[in-house]
Amino acid sequence: MRLCGVWKEQCDAARQIEAEFGTEKALDYLIEEKFLSFLEAAENDAEFREEVPAFVAEIKTIFESWKLAEHLETARQSGPFDPDDYEDEDPEMVELDRQCEISLSASDLLLVERAREWLLQNVEP
Repeated sequence: MRLCGVWKEQCDAARQIEAEFGTEKALDYLIEEKFLSFLEAAENDAEFREEVPAFVAEIKTIFESWKLAEHLETARQSGPFDPDDYEDEDPEMVELDRQCEISLSASDLLLVERAREWLLQNVEP
């Protein structure tokens, strides 16, 4: 299946999710699961990069800009690192896990900012 077929199906699925389960569930599915993964793939794949503008345009037909902006405020946010979750583990492993979580959080933050640029460009505050 061509890439445009995939994201079009995902957009159709988001519309169905919104109708059945509400806007938040649809935003979680389409933005956090699908679009952010698509942007991540687009970093290294020209075919994905070419499809981003059309995918963005379709997303904007589904959700109002204010809903997208509101959702992106908390997208992929995680709670603070809790060393108590690792009570019985080696301190070096706890530190490695902490560093890994920091790295993943930083990557997610950059990805969400990229999504914000795409989805909210040309939108009045």
